[in-house]
Amino acid sequence: MTTETTSPEKALTDVRKEIDAIDDAIHDLLMKRTELVVEVAEAKAREASAAGEGSFIAFRPGREAEVLRRLAARHRGDLPLRVVFRLWREIIAAMTRIQGPFRVEVFGGEGGNALGNWDLARSYYGSSTPMELHETARDMLRRLGNDRSAVGILPEPGGYPGGDWWTSLAANGHLGLRVVARLPFIEVVRDEDELRAYVVAQADFEATGDDTSLLALLTSESISEARAVALAKAAGLDGVRIGQARIADGAATYANLLAVSGFVGEDDPRLAVLSDGGVAEARVIGGYASPLRRETDGE
Repeated sequence: MTTETTSPEKALTDVRKEIDAIDDAIHDLLMKRTELVVEVAEAKAREASAAGEGSFIAFRPGREAEVLRRLAARHRGDLPLRVVFRLWREIIAAMTRIQGPFRVEVFGGEGGNALGNWDLARSYYGSSTPMELHETARDMLRRLGNDRSAVGILPEPGGYPGGDWWTSLAANGHLGLRVVARLPFIEVVRDEDELRAYVVAQADFEATGDDTSLLALLTSESISEARAVALAKAAGLDGVRIGQARIADGAATYANLLAVSGFVGEDDPRLAVLSDGGVAEARVIGGYASPLRRETDGE
């Protein structure tokens, strides 16, 4: 009695056939996903028309973050999670453009990291999404304020050219713009030098269950970081100051930017407590779904 064996060549052929079948299945699902996205776009268009609006915002930063978190929670195996995210970001960006116009404005002014910001934007918003580089944050904010279909990539607040762009949102809610995301969405815990950027758009800052809110405290005089944090804490808000700048906004002369744990909406009652505690005005300028943190770059 003989035992039939499979040659290595035959086994490899079978594996390749199985990979081809998987590729076909993935492709079929992507085409089906596209059909569903078209249905979503049609429903959004009907809702916008019924509300008397000429257009709708196709991108949903909060929803996108929830999708990535769900993938991260179920992911296993040797394929790096960053690669999975890059694949899905390409899909999400392409589906967004199927729904309607979508473009990205990128800050690349003097003193800023133009190449790094561009790479962050391209990695998160896809290889085929239209992108344009801008020399000044003011020009970017003006473009974004006139285009509901665009998002802007701006540097973290700081003492360098372009780092005080947030004061325009703090002082006058610049043309309805808000911070809606922070990049990258996967951060390496011990990499303090990793480039980070904020995403600004005419979109809503939506709660996702794990969020960081950006709160501007407008004051008549300069206050210390400890004082700003203490004022927030007295109102029940746990935060750290990430920026301070001089402004001209009526009674207020200074703006203090705090990153606050949790979701804070524009009608949050704790904002009134802050105003009663020596702050001329407290304004939410947006926020972001808190990024996932990993120990190494390979995870």
